[in-house]
Order: sequence, then structure tokens, then C-alpha cells
Amino acid sequence: MDFELSNMTWVEARERFGASKLAIVPIGSTEQHGHHLGVGADWIQAWDIARRVGERIGTTVLPVMPYGVSGHHKEFPGTITLNPETLQEVVYDILESLDRYGVKRVVFMNGHGGNTGALTGAIKEAREDFGMLCAICHWWDILMEKDLWGHPAEEHAGYAETAFMLASRPGAVRMERAVLSPTRQVDPEIQLVRAGLARFRDGVVRIPLSTVDVSETGSMTEAHPDDVPGTSDYSMITPEFAEALMEEVVDWMCDFVSKFENLEIPSLEASKGKAMKELK
Repeated sequence: MDFELSNMTWVEARERFGASKLAIVPIGSTEQHGHHLGVGADWIQAWDIARRVGERIGTTVLPVMPYGVSGHHKEFPGTITLNPETLQEVVYDILESLDRYGVKRVVFMNGHGGNTGALTGAIKEAREDFGMLCAICHWWDILMEKDLWGHPAEEHAGYAETAFMLASRPGAVRMERAVLSPTRQVDPEIQLVRAGLARFRDGVVRIPLSTVDVSETGSMTEAHPDDVPGTSDYSMITPEFAEALMEEVVDWMCDFVSKFENLEIPSLEASKGKAMKELK
């Protein structure tokens, strides 16, 4: 049977949900990604990773959620954003629907970090209300230890994100326009690291800003100029490299999803009862 929920009839969906208690929900955003990537980059990547996982191990994959919390990019045309409260309510409703069909484990393949707060809020509610366990997977967390020619995977419109787009939808990549720019500096002492983080003396401080405050292109290293490892060179992001990086993440996801489906954590009520018993 097809792994995509969109392609199933309701009868087939009933059979699928009856056979498995886990589903994958891909979610991203529609926001600027510099001069060289389409605004759908986050949801396209999330969808393609989820699709490949479903295709390989047969896990049910829901339709992708293409909008997210992207207010910090709104000054760049093409960005479509939701309020965090809106996204949290929508995600909770999705989880409530899945609970109705017996789904008790949900893996979010999330392509946009700005969604994390809303996803976490909805997941906590679903655990309390339905006893559902959910996991949030970010491809940049999966590649946390990977060094891409001195650049971390999490860079916005950086090497990794460009590679995923090249593997998923090459028609949305303008490689000849690709460039990584360090954050714009406006003060010699309060040094902007990224939109939201600044360095002052030996510490850091949170200063919530918009992307346009720190980058003219929107494609950035999300680092202070002193921390930028040389000039960006996207010629190394070949189709072969892109496909290998994609498969590395898909391999990890397949293994995790298979393990997570059988993860057992005591219910909240049981955990609370144990805590109270130990307190006595």
C-alpha cells in the first residue's frame, strides 16, 4: 500500500492506521532563503526527507504543512508567516485527529527552527490529553557533528540547505547567485552573531531582531565576521554530494522512526504517582 496518506482512500487509511501506531508529519515554512533558493526550501526539504523515509520503511506520511512561524523574515517578499499560537493550535488539531485513529507516536520532520516553540507546546498538550508521544527531528540536528568545509549544517541557505534543495528540487536552486554573508555589525562592542544573539565582552545576550537587521541578502552564515571560515564556495555542492548528504539524513531517520515506534515511557499519571510516592 502507498505510504502517502494523500493517496489513500478512507478505507485504506483505516487499514493503515489499524496496522501501525506511528505517523510522520512533515512541516516547514514559506520564507526567503537568500538570492539562490526558492521560498519553499524548508517545506520542500522536510517533505522530501519524510517521503524518502516513508518509501523505504513504509511508515505513513501525512501531507506537508508548508507554512510556519517566519515573522523574522517578513521584510523579504514571498515570506508567508503564521503566529506561533496559530501554528500550535493547528498542530494540536492534527494530533487530536490522529489520536482518533489510534496513532500514538508521531514524528515531526521539521524543516524550520522557528516552528519549534509552537510544535513543543502542541506536543506537550497532546501528551497530557491523549497520552501521545511525539518527536521533533531537524535535519541540522542530525548533522550536528558534521563539518562542511568549516561551516555548520544549520546555516540559513548555507551549504547543507543548498545541498538538500539540489537533491529535492534542483529547479528551485540558482547556484550562480549563491553567497554566504556574515552578519552586519552596527556597534564595536555589542557584536551581532545572528538575528537574536549578540556577543558582549565574554558573554552573550539575546536581542530579538529581524533577519533584515543583520543581513541584506537573507543568506547568511549566522555568525560574526571574525568567525566566518573563509569565503563561501558553493561549487563544492555537487549533485553527488547533495544526494549523499540527503541519504545520510534519511538513513538516520529510518533507524530513529523504527526505534521510536516502540519507545515506551510511563504515562504522566504514572510518573506523577511515582514522584508523589517517593516524596512520602
